[in-house]
Amino acid sequence: MYSKQKLNLIINEISARLYCLFILTFITASSQAQQLPFAQLSIADGLEDMVVFDIQQDDYGFLWMTTRTGVNRFDGNQFWTYNRDHGLQHNLVRDLLKASNGDLWAATEAGLARFDGRQFQPILTDIWPNNVPCRAVIESQDGTIWVATYGMGILQIDTTGSPKIVRQFNLENNFPSNNVRSLMQAQDGSIWAGDSNQVYRIIDGQFEIIDWHATPSEKRVIFQTHDGSIWVGTRQGIAVYDGSAFVPMSFGDKLKNLAINGISKGDGLNVWVSTRDWGAFKFDENLQLLKHLHMGNGLPDNSVNHVFHDSENNIWFGTYGGGVARLSTDDVLNWKAQAEMPNPNVYAITEDDNGCVWIGTNGDGISSLCDGKLTHITTEDGLSHNKVLTSLIDHNGVPWFGTLQGVTYIKDNRFYTLDTTDGLSGPVVYHMALASDNSIWMATNNGLNKYHHGQFDVYDQTDGLPGNRINRVYQGKDNQIWLGTSGGLSLMKDGQFTNWDISDGLAANFINDIYEDQQGLIWLATNNGLSSFDGEQFKTWTTAEGLPHNNTTTILPGNHDELWIGTSRGVAIFDGQTFTVITSREGLVFDLVNRSAGYRDQEGNIWFGTGEGISRFDSSFEPGSSQPPPVHLLSVKNETSQLDLSQHVTLNQDESNLSFNFTAISFQRAPDVNFRYRLGTASESNWRHTRLKEIQINSLASGDYTFEVTARIGNGEWNPNTSRFNFSVAPPFWLTPWFLLLMLILMVSAIFYRSRRNHQHALHLELLVQERTQQLEEVNRGLDWMANHDSLTRLSNRHHVQQIISSYQSTDELLPLGIVAIDIDHFKQVNDQYGHAFGDLALEKFAQLIQNTVPKGHMTARWGGEEFLIISPQIQLNKLRVLVKNILEQCPHLDLLTDEGERVSLYCSLGFVHLTNTSDNMSVAKQIEKAIQL
Repeated sequence: MYSKQKLNLIINEISARLYCLFILTFITASSQAQQLPFAQLSIADGLEDMVVFDIQQDDYGFLWMTTRTGVNRFDGNQFWTYNRDHGLQHNLVRDLLKASNGDLWAATEAGLARFDGRQFQPILTDIWPNNVPCRAVIESQDGTIWVATYGMGILQIDTTGSPKIVRQFNLENNFPSNNVRSLMQAQDGSIWAGDSNQVYRIIDGQFEIIDWHATPSEKRVIFQTHDGSIWVGTRQGIAVYDGSAFVPMSFGDKLKNLAINGISKGDGLNVWVSTRDWGAFKFDENLQLLKHLHMGNGLPDNSVNHVFHDSENNIWFGTYGGGVARLSTDDVLNWKAQAEMPNPNVYAITEDDNGCVWIGTNGDGISSLCDGKLTHITTEDGLSHNKVLTSLIDHNGVPWFGTLQGVTYIKDNRFYTLDTTDGLSGPVVYHMALASDNSIWMATNNGLNKYHHGQFDVYDQTDGLPGNRINRVYQGKDNQIWLGTSGGLSLMKDGQFTNWDISDGLAANFINDIYEDQQGLIWLATNNGLSSFDGEQFKTWTTAEGLPHNNTTTILPGNHDELWIGTSRGVAIFDGQTFTVITSREGLVFDLVNRSAGYRDQEGNIWFGTGEGISRFDSSFEPGSSQPPPVHLLSVKNETSQLDLSQHVTLNQDESNLSFNFTAISFQRAPDVNFRYRLGTASESNWRHTRLKEIQINSLASGDYTFEVTARIGNGEWNPNTSRFNFSVAPPFWLTPWFLLLMLILMVSAIFYRSRRNHQHALHLELLVQERTQQLEEVNRGLDWMANHDSLTRLSNRHHVQQIISSYQSTDELLPLGIVAIDIDHFKQVNDQYGHAFGDLALEKFAQLIQNTVPKGHMTARWGGEEFLIISPQIQLNKLRVLVKNILEQCPHLDLLTDEGERVSLYCSLGFVHLTNTSDNMSVAKQIEKAIQL
């Protein structure tokens, strides 16, 4: 049985919840037709868990989110996860502190950890029990860290040097509780703490208990507003400190008895209150409700743990089951699929004089949005077909709709249809436009129609059109009719058509939309880019110039002379120079904008029909900042390791295949981020552009390098603060100075050694050449000797005698000349009797006898056979006679023994000539012949 007091509390709580449920249901029902452009991030995007407790932004611009399964870091495009593998004591992290020095502190379910730039480092692990969780962490004015725990009370930690506990507030130190849930430092420097029962104020190490005059409940969050008021969020609403005690706070019953998950600072003096099950509330400084965000207007979950404003003025919502939601602007409203608009694929939008918006869908008829309410019209009500491609309001305020089966208009609550049976040239009506004479132009799949006073005038290829499919009709200045066809651009003037196509410079022949600006320039949305036409020349823009997609579908004028261009990948705002891209990240309901599904209403709001609903951009809408985003080099890796970016690194050449990973932080404009980088040595290198966040550079030569990377949004300014990394690649050992010096020494030594060896070799060759020359000379001499001497007797031969005689310039040089001819007597008989061998022996012996008898300076020769000759130049006759006498005396002494021992004696005969002059004109040769004949 419950006590009466307890029962009353239960009844009050149930009544309050039912009341809040009624209020929330009413709000949701009244606003479900439209939603704010929340961008949701979930596990599919890389978020670690769908439950997000806290969100903070570090000094580098990264967003940090704590979850049940780790801490996420986010750069607008990519998530990084840190968990127990990265130093956290536990994966569940409830609170995150960014200290004044930039350090990040994580309060986990098993202790406190600090991020060192690469991973988390556990703190005080030697004294921290494993079962004691951290619930909150703050920084005080003196730079110490205060931690609320469940089990150790409150810790004050000095983080200078090695972290150490300087104070502890727990049961052992007479503090009332070991289990503390919340912490806050007030403007006066005091520390406020809350547990399940009390709120405590700590000043100079002393604490006091603050009276509580509100519903007892866990003190989940403590917050101080700009005016010094201190709020405590509990499971039963908010209590405020009145100077002596905490009393229930009245927000006009908006937050009465709601479970409060968080209270945080908004923009300016505004405050966000996050609740369990009831979304998030934004209050101004006077506690007036500015916004109530919940699932009915786009928030992915009604349980919100934390609301955070980042440096780009985005609002982030950490939820208890819907992941993270980002709201970049509230100047965009979206309509998605719902009961009143079952088909969100929208092809046509127009507004009537009553402010009602008529929406044509792809297969489910028309939705009418009036006073925030949607009604639905289909063929069952009289519509000619449920696929509606175009719409307009005529001069009488009557709505017209072009469908797959003609045209339907609604007049006096009655439906009227015009089709081919009424003279319409084709059943498919792609577009309609109101003419200056209040007639209606209709572009069909089979020509152009002009409807006036119940009659159709038809124009087709036979009249000069490039094709019968007409996609768009536009009445420009001077009532000129411009036509976008499937075969190019056409101008109708005075009943004549002038046509242009891709051969004239048009981006593509298939034209989706046409617009003429204030300067008379014609703009054309084609399926292959955006073209402008000045009447003579076309100019084209594509993805290369910044368009998000080449299929441009619709063109609308902005409120500041800019153009809004729908594409198959978002909306591009063009200021004449650059494109600013709006996608689902920036508030567009869906990235695919349908053909001609754009509309600018009377107040300047811009509407787009997409494949997933409608987006309306307020006339005051401004896209996200295009300021240069902060850029960071995240890592540099080679094939074996990750390099330390905090110091100069020297690599071996075989380690110089490097991968550079970088990022630029933009949460609204992440798809528009462009990078440029360069890798320089002593001389500057050129910038290279990329959309990638990682590049690979291989096989660097030795030298000192600086890698630089920067980023920009779209075609905006480059961030001048580049991210840099300096490193060196060491030369291979064969290119190092010591090795080169060694090589130089070895080369000099080798040259010296080679020179010496060459010298020695040259000497050896020289000697060898000399030797060979000498040998050759000897050989040549031998050859000469053999050529000039008889091989048997070794006396000069006839050739030699003639050569010697001819070497003299005249015979007078030989005079007086003596010539002696000698013949061995009966030599033929000796050969015949004793054989040629004995004859040869006889000749040799006779030659020796002559050589021994003839004085030096005389030439002795074998003239032939057994005939011998002595040439005695410049000899007197008396001496010649003595020589002849000596020869004759020696001849009888030639006794030879045969092989049989027989003695054979040889005798000789001779004749001589003494020549003293050549007056008788006889040559030496003749004289020799004369001597032989004697």
